[in-house]
Amino acid sequence: MRVSQEIITSFARVLIVAAAYALLSVVGLKLVVLPDGSSLLWLPAGVALGLTYWWGYRDGLLGAALGMGVFVGLYRGMWDLAALSAPPVVLGVAIGVALLRRAGVNPRFREWRDVALFALIGVVANLPSPVLNSWLRDYYGLFATQSWLLTAFYRWMGDWLGYLLVGGFLLVWWGNWQMRKRDYFGLALLTGSVVIAAWAAFQLQRTAEMAAPALTLLLPPMIVATFAYQQRGAAIATLTAGLAIAVFVPQWHETQPLTFKYGAFGWLFLTLAFATLMTVASPIAQQREYARHLEESRQELERAYQQVREVLENAPTVAMQMFDAQGRVLFWNRASEQFYGYTADQAIGKTLDALILTPEQQREFMEMLQQVARTGKPAPLHEWRVRTADGKERVLLSSLFPIRYANATCFVCADIDITERKALEQRLFHAEKLESVGRLAGGVAHDFNNLLTAILGFAELAQARLPEDHPAQSDLQRIVEASERAANLVRQLLGFARKQLTQPRPVAVNEVVANLTPLLERTLGENIQLVLHLTPEETTVLIDPSQLEQIVMNLTLNARDAMRSKGRGTITITTQRRVFATDDQLPPIPEGEPLASGAYICLTVQDTGMGIPEELRHRIFEPFFSTKGYGNTGLGLATVYGIVRQNKGFVTFESELGVGTAFHVCLPAWEASDEA
Repeated sequence: MRVSQEIITSFARVLIVAAAYALLSVVGLKLVVLPDGSSLLWLPAGVALGLTYWWGYRDGLLGAALGMGVFVGLYRGMWDLAALSAPPVVLGVAIGVALLRRAGVNPRFREWRDVALFALIGVVANLPSPVLNSWLRDYYGLFATQSWLLTAFYRWMGDWLGYLLVGGFLLVWWGNWQMRKRDYFGLALLTGSVVIAAWAAFQLQRTAEMAAPALTLLLPPMIVATFAYQQRGAAIATLTAGLAIAVFVPQWHETQPLTFKYGAFGWLFLTLAFATLMTVASPIAQQREYARHLEESRQELERAYQQVREVLENAPTVAMQMFDAQGRVLFWNRASEQFYGYTADQAIGKTLDALILTPEQQREFMEMLQQVARTGKPAPLHEWRVRTADGKERVLLSSLFPIRYANATCFVCADIDITERKALEQRLFHAEKLESVGRLAGGVAHDFNNLLTAILGFAELAQARLPEDHPAQSDLQRIVEASERAANLVRQLLGFARKQLTQPRPVAVNEVVANLTPLLERTLGENIQLVLHLTPEETTVLIDPSQLEQIVMNLTLNARDAMRSKGRGTITITTQRRVFATDDQLPPIPEGEPLASGAYICLTVQDTGMGIPEELRHRIFEPFFSTKGYGNTGLGLATVYGIVRQNKGFVTFESELGVGTAFHVCLPAWEASDEA
């Protein structure tokens, strides 16, 4: 099927070439024809060359041979001469196409070299057909008045001019005809102007009785076409000029035959015009091509710059800034606006010490910038602690590197907010420290508890053996009391270390708080008011009751101590049931078993004390850390933290200087279905 399609296509091409050759041969004999029947513009020569070049030797040469044979046979009625006339035509076309390809002539005539080679190859390729066919016609007695060599020369001139104009047109325009609509319109106007100029030239010759037409009138529209459309404009302008001249010449010579001198003038004009305009079109086309590539490169660079700017502008988690050599802000993306609280309009043109850095940090930043400028290498990653527009402190990991922008060296800074990561690292470090201290405290507490058991036991035995009025009884009582205080300290250490022997059972938090209220009121004194806000909902948790009592007592006493400087205040104990549906709603726990989502019973102890300073908040759960002075063990909050984590809960707090502090203890809610 494919072979059949190729045969049909080839056959159609042969017929097209043959028809075009035969028809243009008829047209050629009606244009600029000398008395011996020679045409100075033989159009078929260019058609045969152009179609053979693009369609190949087989289709082009067969079509040219068939067209030549049909034309001669019908026109002369001599089919034997027709058969002999076809081979010279085929030979000339084959030589022309072969030499064009061998010499590497660009069919679009990109350089002047292509134009020169095209013209020179035409000189050689168009020799066989005029010479051999003129000899054949002389042999058949068709030339009665002059030498066949002179006729061959005339015909060579016509073939060469047809080769230049029509062949050049087909080479340039084949597959290269796509233009904008307005370009087609402009080119049509210019070709029409060429025709009008040709008519004016011959009209001027007739009215002014000039020896030759003023063909220079054709040059302006031809030059404009060349500059506007380069090789395509030059090709169609010269072809139009040749056809116009060929049409108008016979009209002005109706009463007398066309002389060679008169026709040669137009032939020379067209030859020089084609060569000159095509040569001029080459650098114009190159310049236009260069300008087009330059514009495309500029647009591509602009698009790339815009894409990079969009990437930098819309980077969601990286704050990007650009600085000049003086450290002034040139670019400030949206992430920078979100991180630091300053808009781009507020930041551009300023230095960072007017925004987020201290003067000391600004000096350090400028030293880094100058180092990058000297070395041309990125600066090492650097951590900055900055203050945002709303006064919050952020920790940033920043990189600084140079770029070329607007013919100058600028500096891009990329910041990543690591505030949360640093806080997580701090919590992890704190948890590891608590774990280490807890292991140490647990081991020491067990050994110390064994010693206390012996001390307390022997002290009580001694008291039992001595009379009650014995002088040593008071000393032994002090030993017993000291041992009991030490035992209480051991219990706190074991609670902090989460190594207490416990008996967890379902306990209602509200009930424990209510039972402890009388004791708490006596402990707090008259100047401190205790307020309860207990939820009516179920508040049962699974915990050792003594541990829950220890949590309430420690938090309450800690709240009382926080208000000691004021002398009076209010402690509010609140219970509530909260549901954390997802893990994201729970606070991060860097150590131990992770928290589970679900319902929690939360106990809040809030005071109206002085609050916790910012610089001490990360240490409040550390064992043995206290701000209450000498005599305090510093194990109250550490014990609470240990008990809560032992029971799979969590502790958070909120504090404001001068207002007070609220501790929130949340333990997993116990459901009746959990009893199994």
